[in-house]
Amino acid sequence: MVDAHSPGYLLAARRMVWCGLLLFVLGLAGIAGSRSDGAISWECEPACRRVESGLWNTVGTAGALSAVTGVVLVVAAFLMIMLRRPRSESEGRGG
Repeated sequence: MVDAHSPGYLLAARRMVWCGLLLFVLGLAGIAGSRSDGAISWECEPACRRVESGLWNTVGTAGALSAVTGVVLVVAAFLMIMLRRPRSESEGRGG
């Protein structure tokens, strides 16, 4: 059983929160970059149409996956911290 009151447990949860936030922000940046005007070009052969390269599609997909993974990490860390059981009386007395 994992000791939910150990400093290592809380450190792991804290790291999960920060890594999750970082992944979420980077994912949003990837999504925004793939949707920007610089990522979309115009081809005008018989008629003009918007063309998005495969690389920018990949960047958008990776950004979405990163954002979702970040949210999952933050939620898991939040649950790790909030759903800890209180110390039992025998643990509190050292026995």
